[in-house]
Amino acid sequence: MYTFRNILTLFLLTLTTAIWAQEESIYKHDDRYSFIVVTKDTVKDFPPMSDEEFYGASSGVVFETGVSNISANDSFIEMYRNEVLPYINSGHLQLRKIFVRGAASPEGSYATNKKLGILRSQALLDEIKRDLRFQYTNVDAEVSNVIEDYTYLCLLMRNASDPDYALVKKYFDETGGDEVKMKTRLKAAKGGALWQRLLKEYFPQLRSARLILWFAEPDKEHTPIAELPIPDFGRHYLIPVHDSLDSQRIDPVYERRHLVALRTNLLYDAFYMPGFGFAPMWDAQLEYYPLDSHYTFNLEFTNPFWQKWDSHQFFQFRDYRFELRRYFRKKGDYTGFYASTYVENTVFGIGLSDTKGWQGEGAGAGLQGGYVLPVNRKGDLRLEFHAGLGFFYTLFDPYVYGNPVTGVEDGLYYYDFLGSANKFKERNHSFSWFGPTSLGVSLTYDILYRRNKTIKEAVR
Repeated sequence: MYTFRNILTLFLLTLTTAIWAQEESIYKHDDRYSFIVVTKDTVKDFPPMSDEEFYGASSGVVFETGVSNISANDSFIEMYRNEVLPYINSGHLQLRKIFVRGAASPEGSYATNKKLGILRSQALLDEIKRDLRFQYTNVDAEVSNVIEDYTYLCLLMRNASDPDYALVKKYFDETGGDEVKMKTRLKAAKGGALWQRLLKEYFPQLRSARLILWFAEPDKEHTPIAELPIPDFGRHYLIPVHDSLDSQRIDPVYERRHLVALRTNLLYDAFYMPGFGFAPMWDAQLEYYPLDSHYTFNLEFTNPFWQKWDSHQFFQFRDYRFELRRYFRKKGDYTGFYASTYVENTVFGIGLSDTKGWQGEGAGAGLQGGYVLPVNRKGDLRLEFHAGLGFFYTLFDPYVYGNPVTGVEDGLYYYDFLGSANKFKERNHSFSWFGPTSLGVSLTYDILYRRNKTIKEAVR
């Protein structure tokens, strides 16, 4: 028969064991890397979190209005790559799970915000997984999406001691966090003045994708990451979890990605040749973009075909160039700095007067560097600055107008050769050049796109 003392002893033992297990499962550090959670290898389930706890511990990327692509120089992504990723790939800790939540701010249509939340979640998940070692490429990911994030809005206002927090929290409680009702109430509050203030002060922070990384410590010989602190999750449920924040199955979402772009060199289009005059060089380039790579393939064709018969001036050639480019930003982001290598082949006919003309063929190779920046918001129109250095070799023959032997102008052009006809050999002259081979300010426009399925469904 159990006495009161036995029952109390059992209760205290159970409580002590539970507390010991909790202390063993989560390491508590400062808040520098609060999105990193490390548990013992024996912990099989991630500790439960409220919404407030998720937002308090998570970190991630903030987006511009209507944007779902992550900038290559985003500060969070740079920190992740430079500081966190080396530890993940070192194998000292085992990556168990990735928790991702994407969201949109309330401005804009409900349908657009729904898509933005999904695309932002997937964009962050892709970035986190991109450079992981093979064993982590299929690590479990729990993705949730918030259409219009009023939960986070309440938390931000409370933490800022905002004078209108009580009013917004009241609306949140009365509507149950319903996005449509919340938007209607907030827009009408204080004659629209509250909405305009929230739009400037808080909405930019709501356009985000946030994450928590859960690691397991495989054995006691490896010390936990001293520089990667672990959050101390409290149990303060100021804002409850609402069904409206749970992800639902949705139709596939597609994002249009460039496939082939058309480019022209604006400097070539306005070319002026000394001794000849204005002679635009019609230049067309086609660049092929793989879906997820640093490399692209560029084919260029330049073909001026100018002639002035009265002055015996000609500027005609066909130049074919194949170029392999390497962009330095993240895979699939074909903007910013790039370097390339190229080969080219040229057939030309150039005449400056009745006594100065050349005809021949040439080939070359070299290196080129440039910088690409978007011109419009969609990014399908881009401006490029580039210059090249290389080697060019040509075989050619000079030609003149009229018979060079008899001096008779018979309306024909002849090779400039005065020796015996049976000793004449075509392409008896050569020329080599090493130095600048290209200079350009080019305009690029996407002409073909691929439909990139970004996410099949959101599963919480």
